[in-house]
Amino acid sequence: MKHICPHCGAELPEKASFCPHCASSLQPRQSMEAPARLRRRSLLPVLAALLVLAVALVLWGFLRPKGLPKGPTETVILQEDENGQCIVSAEVLQAWFPEVTAMDFSSTSITSDNIDDYLVETYHMAALVSNRGANGAGTDHSIFNARNNGSNRHCLLLFDTNLHLMGYFLGQPKNLGDGQWQLDVTLCDYDFTKLYEKELAAFESEWESLFTNYIAPEDIPSSGAMWYLKGYNTGKASTLQQSDAQLYHLWRVYNSSARENQCRELARLEQDLPNEGRWMCYLLLDGNNELVGYTMLDTNGNGGETS
Repeated sequence: MKHICPHCGAELPEKASFCPHCASSLQPRQSMEAPARLRRRSLLPVLAALLVLAVALVLWGFLRPKGLPKGPTETVILQEDENGQCIVSAEVLQAWFPEVTAMDFSSTSITSDNIDDYLVETYHMAALVSNRGANGAGTDHSIFNARNNGSNRHCLLLFDTNLHLMGYFLGQPKNLGDGQWQLDVTLCDYDFTKLYEKELAAFESEWESLFTNYIAPEDIPSSGAMWYLKGYNTGKASTLQQSDAQLYHLWRVYNSSARENQCRELARLEQDLPNEGRWMCYLLLDGNNELVGYTMLDTNGNGGETS
């Protein structure tokens, strides 16, 4: 029986191990397993990556928010007046919490279980940053209109010092009937100095970039602005003051993921003018919600002056 080379087709001698014509091997190929020491070396990068991932997960478990601060609960009962309004102030709350020196109360769309997410959105934080920690929200009061927003989610934060949270309420006030509304306040011991320092550092390094292009009221229609973000009703001068809490508020809203939700149509600007004797700052945005400039308006819609 003739033996033919599978590579060149030439006739082969019997029991040939290679073809004398094309020099190709006629032995079947066998796969060789890598030595154990080489296999171990090839696994080292994989094992190292898995170790780094495991350490990262452990650290994340320690450092990630552990939920809202825990503590005992104290019931607060607010009484609405004949107009359906409840006054919420540090003075009112001192009946339950004598240590309260400042408070912040407002409706909120936040549903986070990290208390820092609520703190950075408050007027208290804005006041602290603008005053470099000297003053917070103080004894300013808020009005809870029970008949109009009793079903809204609210945030109440209680402070016994500027940088220490002693209690909070998050959720919907409970209607007890007869004009009474219940807030179940959770007492806690939370020092947020590091959070304040982080916000202050970021604000000081970035805030001026938002307030470089002043746009007078008469120039707004031709500026390309279509939306605006409103500041606080806190301006006491026609020019920007770095100590004005509304600047931190505008900086934070502009840089937050909720910017688009906070934007208002330019046509509504006249409905958002400040109180008598105050000046409000507004960030003006284009159709893509990007910054065009800022303006300062008084209660009559008159413009401020560039500083």
